[in-house]
Amino acid sequence: MVTKHVIQKAVEAARERRFEEAVEVLEGVLSGQPGNEKARWIMVQCLEQLKAFDQVQVQLGELLRHASRDLGKITQIALFARQRGYPLDGVIEAFRKYVERSPNSPVGVYNYAYYLGKDGQFEKSIEQYQRALDLGIRDPEEVHLNLANLYMDHLGDEEQARHHLEAALAGKPDYVQAHFNLGNLAERRGDREEAQACFERCLQIEPDNEYALARLADAHEFSGRDDPLLARLAERAPGSKNVDLHFALGRAYDQLEAYDEAWPHFVRANDLDRESFPEYRQSRNEALVRRIIDRCDADWLSRFSGGSHKPVFVCGMFRSGSTLLEQILAAHPGFTAAGESEFFPRLVAKNFPAYPDGLEALQFDSVTEWKAAHAALCEERTGGRTRMTDKRPDNFLYVCLIKAILPGARFVVTERDWRDVAISIFSTRLGPGQGYATRLQDIRHYLDLHRELIDHWEGLLGDNLIRVSYEELVNAPRQTVGMLLERLGEEWSDACLEFDKQQATVGTASVWQVRQPLKPKSIERWKNYEKYFAEAFG
Repeated sequence: MVTKHVIQKAVEAARERRFEEAVEVLEGVLSGQPGNEKARWIMVQCLEQLKAFDQVQVQLGELLRHASRDLGKITQIALFARQRGYPLDGVIEAFRKYVERSPNSPVGVYNYAYYLGKDGQFEKSIEQYQRALDLGIRDPEEVHLNLANLYMDHLGDEEQARHHLEAALAGKPDYVQAHFNLGNLAERRGDREEAQACFERCLQIEPDNEYALARLADAHEFSGRDDPLLARLAERAPGSKNVDLHFALGRAYDQLEAYDEAWPHFVRANDLDRESFPEYRQSRNEALVRRIIDRCDADWLSRFSGGSHKPVFVCGMFRSGSTLLEQILAAHPGFTAAGESEFFPRLVAKNFPAYPDGLEALQFDSVTEWKAAHAALCEERTGGRTRMTDKRPDNFLYVCLIKAILPGARFVVTERDWRDVAISIFSTRLGPGQGYATRLQDIRHYLDLHRELIDHWEGLLGDNLIRVSYEELVNAPRQTVGMLLERLGEEWSDACLEFDKQQATVGTASVWQVRQPLKPKSIERWKNYEKYFAEAFG
């Protein structure tokens, strides 16, 4: 009873935002009762409010230690850590120890596999998923689905992805998610007919599946208002809160040049996303860019030297032509496109959770280790025969760190009329990590920050950073691509101008656009929505 009263005192202090006092009270409780789970979870919440994230990780470690034999509790802690973006090392170790003690627990092995995958340990994750299958786990189709996602999204192995999706359907023929992901696979390789068939199959099984209806529309080419699919979308839209459906209907009207009918659906989609996305705070993002610029200067970068392999990082903003440029380079015999690698975002999240804080303590041993790990990734993706391209857009935040680790790296920044970028972002769902994408004003703000940071990187890196104009790329491709290849130290290849004919896999929102020859149609697209820009910016 005394402990309960003391914990309640801590809760009341926390409610009144006296978090330091609450922490002090809870420390007293935990000194006598280190296994008091309730007190430790409240401690975690208070420490988060105080932004004492290192201490939060200590408390999560203690929770894991006391829950070492309880799979449900380990899983609860793991979910919290993943959702909050904390390193998963402790979670993974807890699962490892659990399955070591309980080797015949298929659920334990499955959870271990899942979090290995979330930590980027894909090969180990695959090994444990296979072990869960061997143990006879219930609902094996879910394991096959997860395996397919690893092969498709992270390892670039479409054959294995398809194998596991077909294995899932062999056991459960009406498994909608497997049909849906077969549609994703078809879309990535540009097979419009098969993609449509897969999404139609989803709708045959679940007629009200609005996600499948939206993806069917994305894979469809609308040519007139009498299109039956347009009618299906329009019928569902009025009462729907499905973001993808509204984006799809907006894009359908856009294709039909019915811009005033498209706009309300783009607005509705973004309004719905803004309700659930983390709030975009302009001042917070300004402060982040200022801190990066202050921390990553010429003196800091001069501490690191030497050589490395020579990957190319395409760091343009979303919808600025980065996928197009990646595919042009991929058509060249000297490059292999790796899509959007998680290597550096994951490295930063794990080692610099308060980035750029911590860079001042970066040691040469770590740089050497990470350089070798990235070289191994490149070897795996290219077979050591070509240079790897990585078009992960948020790498623009980490350019100086990447250059410190990989002195041989080159950076290409695609740039485009900000208004065309803004309308393209506003009409595309980018996800919760891009909170700025739901308002034109916030998109413009983030674009300005992107440009400011790129200007800083260019001042540091000189010729190692190359800016490419989307408009020049479309209007004068031979000259623009030739300039880029020359600055990258590569010979000209005519294949670069026939990029749309290659059978490459594309996993971004530009999946259909980059399979078409270069056209100026996307230049000044914003003028179709000029009056809405006037409303937003005056």
